[in-house]
Amino acid sequence: MEVAPGIHSIPVDTLTFMGLYAPNVYLVLGKKAALIDSGYDYGEIVGKRLEYIEKVAPHKLEYILITHPHPDHIGGSRSIKKSTGAKIVLHSSGAARARNRYRVIPDILAKDGDILDIGGQTLEIIHTPGHSPASICVYVRESKVLFTGDHILGMGTPVVDAPEGDMTQYIDSLQKLLGYDIGLICPGHGPSIKEAERKIRELIAHRQEREIQVLRCLRQGRKNVARLVSEIYPELDYRLLELARRQVLAHLRKLVREKKVISARGEYALK
Repeated sequence: MEVAPGIHSIPVDTLTFMGLYAPNVYLVLGKKAALIDSGYDYGEIVGKRLEYIEKVAPHKLEYILITHPHPDHIGGSRSIKKSTGAKIVLHSSGAARARNRYRVIPDILAKDGDILDIGGQTLEIIHTPGHSPASICVYVRESKVLFTGDHILGMGTPVVDAPEGDMTQYIDSLQKLLGYDIGLICPGHGPSIKEAERKIRELIAHRQEREIQVLRCLRQGRKNVARLVSEIYPELDYRLLELARRQVLAHLRKLVREKKVISARGEYALK
């Protein structure tokens, strides 16, 4: 379906763990066309996306932009490239992971500020590390649309899990996006977001509140990550405990870097 002029969301009928939204894949149309992410590498799903691309933009797909090298975003890129001849675009810091884990070799290694022109639509690469070191957002200046991958989700808050996830970079990247005139956010999962600035500020505030919560727990004495998780997430589904552990660790690493917290032998305390 068309979510904005010249921008289509290609839906799939596959849901993921705990009812989370399936990965979104978008098609941006100009004289040429660009795909934002590629979804999982499942034959039936890739086939449906290829059918949609051929119907809406026959022989026009020029680029496949990968917001970050995780399987639900990069997985289908090889198959789509093979069928269309489109060039895979990925931030330079994700090239090794893409090659070693997913056997994807990018054609274009992007960096912050790069522009791709597809004729009538220009796509700006914004490096937004935090969820992953290679995370990018893609900004279409003509329509003020921002594609965010997993940096901003349509519902809920993204996972920033250490050691790959970096909480300092994540918050800095959110602050960076406040400098853009955004009319619509097209996230990697979930529905689109119209109140972009409000959403970005809410995410920053959420992380700041979580940090305060971590510090409050540490005022009671030295604690390890498991103890912090049990106090911060007392009723969390056990299947999400490992994600919560890595996310708390990302906050702790930020606080240690800022010299607010010290660590020793797997335990943390206020400095």
